Amino acid sequence: MLRIRALRLRAQTTGPICGVDLRFTSGLNVLRADNSSGKSTCMQAIVYALGLEGMLSARRDIPLAHVMTDSIKIDGRDLPVRESWVMLELENAQNEILTVRRAVKSGNVDRTLIQTWRQPILSERISPAESRDYFVRRKGAAQREAGFHHMLAKFMGWDLPRVSRMDGSEGPLYLECLFPFFYVEQKHGWSGVQARIPTYLGIRDVARRTAEFILSLDEYQAVLQRHRLESAASTIEAEWSETFQRLRAVADSAAIVVSGIAPKPTIDAQSISAQLSVLSHAEWVPLAIELQHLRTRLNQLTQVPVSKVGETAAQLEVELTYLQTSLVATNSALVEATAAREETRARLNSVELRVAALKEDLQRHRDVALLQRLGSTHSALPSDDLFCPTCDQSVPDGFEITDNPMTVEQSIDYIEQELRTFRSMHRDFMELLKVEDTKVRTLRQDADEIRRQVRSIKDSLMSPSATPSVAELTERLRLEEQITGLGKAHKEISDGLQGLLALVEPWHRNREAIAALKARSRTPLDERKIDHLQRSVVQQLRMYHFSSLEPDSVEISTETYRPTHEGFDLGFDISASDMVRVIWAYLLGILETATAFDSNHPRFLMFDEPRQQETKEISFAALLERAARNGTSGAQIIFATSWPEKPLREMLADLPHRLISIPPETKLLGPVQE
Repeated sequence: MLRIRALRLRAQTTGPICGVDLRFTSGLNVLRADNSSGKSTCMQAIVYALGLEGMLSARRDIPLAHVMTDSIKIDGRDLPVRESWVMLELENAQNEILTVRRAVKSGNVDRTLIQTWRQPILSERISPAESRDYFVRRKGAAQREAGFHHMLAKFMGWDLPRVSRMDGSEGPLYLECLFPFFYVEQKHGWSGVQARIPTYLGIRDVARRTAEFILSLDEYQAVLQRHRLESAASTIEAEWSETFQRLRAVADSAAIVVSGIAPKPTIDAQSISAQLSVLSHAEWVPLAIELQHLRTRLNQLTQVPVSKVGETAAQLEVELTYLQTSLVATNSALVEATAAREETRARLNSVELRVAALKEDLQRHRDVALLQRLGSTHSALPSDDLFCPTCDQSVPDGFEITDNPMTVEQSIDYIEQELRTFRSMHRDFMELLKVEDTKVRTLRQDADEIRRQVRSIKDSLMSPSATPSVAELTERLRLEEQITGLGKAHKEISDGLQGLLALVEPWHRNREAIAALKARSRTPLDERKIDHLQRSVVQQLRMYHFSSLEPDSVEISTETYRPTHEGFDLGFDISASDMVRVIWAYLLGILETATAFDSNHPRFLMFDEPRQQETKEISFAALLERAARNGTSGAQIIFATSWPEKPLREMLADLPHRLISIPPETKLLGPVQE
C-alpha cells in the first residue's frame, strides 16, 4: 500500500521563496485549478520526488515546469530560480512514514541524490531528525542497499522479482514499469492504454509482466520459471555449441574427421557415439587403430640400433622405389579428391540456388494465400511466371500439366516439404564438403611427407657408409611427432565429448520442465481475477457511456491482460474520447480487482486531467462516483482537473472526497512564508 500524505514544492528566487504545500487524505482527492496554474507541475513533482521520471522518458530531463528550473513571474517580473527542491511524505500499510526530499536545481546537491527521514515532517511540521541518503536514476538504484528504489520497494512491501530481458539475461522488474498502472500524465498518457509503459529498459513482454505482478497472478511465477528454464537452456546450448566448435577446430588442425555429433543438443543427444577417423594411405581408418599402428611401427624401430648407411643401402634403394611409387599414387588420389571436392561444392551451390528459389516461391504463394484470405479475387499467380517445381524450368505458355492443379494451400505444403528436403541436402553436402576438405588437406600433407622421406633416403645414400641412416632417424622423429600430435588431439576431443555427455541429462530435464510448464493450464484463481477485471471494465464502460462498440464485446486478453475487441487491442477503431473512457475503466478495474483479491497493487491512483477529448460531463461525473466508491474501500485516488469549481462541487456533493480548489487566475506556486 502507498499513500501520499503531503507534497511541498519550493523555489528560491532572487526575491521571495515561492512554493506550495498540499495535503492529501485516503479516498478521493481532487485538485482543481485553471489551466496553466501548476496542477501538472504538482503531479509531476510527485513522480519526480519518487525518482520515477524514467517512466515518462528514457531521457534525463527534469519533468517539471520552468517555475522550478528557470524563473517565476512575480508581480509581472520574471525572477530567476537559484535553487529548488521537492518534498513528499508517504505512508505504507504498516502506517510507517517516509519523507523524501529531492533537489531540482542546486549548486551543491546532485539531483540523483534523495534525502529521506522516517518522520512526518510535512504533515506535522516537526524538525527533521537524522536522515539517510540514497541515489536514484543510476545503475543499481533498484538493486543495491543504497539505491532509493530498492528501499522504496521494501517500504511498499514489494519484493521486486527478476524478469527476463531481451538479451536473455535477467534483471529486476523496475518501478518505472509498474507506475504507469498508477499514474496517467496529461501530455501523452491518454493516447492509449498504458501509453507510458517504458520499453527502453529491455524487459521482455514488459506490459504483461507488470500486469501479472500487480495482480499477483499464478501465471506470473510460471512465466518467470519458464523464462529461467529457457535462459538455462540457452546457456546449455551455448556451452554445447562452444564445445562443439572447439572440438571441430582441434579435429581440423589434426586432420581428424569427427562424425556422430550434432552442433546443438537434440532429442537423440543421449546416444552420442562419436567416430574419429583419419586418412591413412588414402583410406579412412579409425583414429584409435591408426594410433595403435603408429605406436607399433615406432616400437619396432626403437627395438634395434640405428643402422649404418652401408648396411642398409640396398634396403634404402628398395624403400626409395616404394616411396616414389607411393608419391605417384598419392598425387593421383589428391587429383581425384580435389575433383570430388569441386563437384561437391558445385552441387552445394546448386542446392543453395534451389533453396533460394523455393523460399521465394513459398513467399509468393503465402502472399497469394493471404490476399485470398482477405477476400481478393485477383490473387492468382501470374500465368507467365509459372515454372516446374521439380526442375525449375519455365512451363511453355499453353502447356497443360494437369486437369486438377493444386490449390494455393496444397502448393504451400508441397513447397515446404521440398524446402525441408533441400535444406537437409544442404546440411549433408556441407558435412561432405568438410570431410573432402580434410581429405584433400591430408593427402597434400602425405605427399609433402613422402617427398621429405625421399629426400632423407637420397641424403642417406649419398652419405659415407659408416654414417647413421638419416632416413631411419627422420622416420623415428616423424612417427614420434605424429603420435604426439594425434594423441594430444585425441585426448582433447575425448575430454570435449565427456563435457558434451555431461550436458545431455540437464538439457533433457530442462526441455521436459519447459514442456510441462507450457502444457500447464491457467489456475482457477487467475481465471477469477481476469473475469473480475473484465466485468469491472465492461460495467464501467456502460457507466461512462462508451459508444464506439458494444461494451459487452470488450474482453480482457488472457495473453496481454489488456482490453481487446475480437482479439485486437482497442485503438483506431474507437474514438479519442472513448479511448479515455477505456483508460479510466481499465486502471480502475485493475485497482478494483487488486482490492478484491490478494495482490501487489498499492491501491493508489493518480489521473492528471482525466477529462480529456471533451469527454461528456455525465461521463466525468460517473468517473468521480466510481473513484469515490473505491476511495471508501481504502484506496487513495488523486485527480487534477481544470473543471470549473461550481459544477465540480455539484458533482462531488454527495460523494466522500477532499477538494483542493485554487481560485481562478491564481498560480499554485507563489510566495510563501517559511
